[in-house]
Amino acid sequence: MRRLRILTKHLSPAEAEQTMALAAQSGFAPDEIETIDSIGAPLTGCDDEIILMVLSEAACTAPGLEDDVKQVANGARRAICVWPKNDKDGAEPPSAARKYAYSVVPWDAGKLKSAAADDDVLIFELPSGAPMPKVHTERNMCVDEEAAAK
Repeated sequence: MRRLRILTKHLSPAEAEQTMALAAQSGFAPDEIETIDSIGAPLTGCDDEIILMVLSEAACTAPGLEDDVKQVANGARRAICVWPKNDKDGAEPPSAARKYAYSVVPWDAGKLKSAAADDDVLIFELPSGAPMPKVHTERNMCVDEEAAAK
């Protein structure tokens, strides 16, 4: 059984309805979609639980966003973040979304469907659909020196 749980903590009722409509357009049946105000414990008896978070301005600036996204990792769940419906600015996603989200997708039913399919399709895109810039990571020079010595 799969379940899409939409975190509505920072959404207006109209935004929550729009997000539920997007979920339906992406192939989720009405009985697979529910709204939640907090992440909570993983569902029992659910083999594919997805937490959908809209990266609205209110959500991105919320002090508890990282804790919310980090909680999704407890249990066999995935966090998928979606940019708001009319957001085309290409803003930088919060670091919590980059660290813990399974995918970050624009407001696009096809891309949400691909990310939710549970076939290891990872999508990290800006609201415009362009790929998100890669995050710079520092190299561990000790590892590089050991590899070169062999």
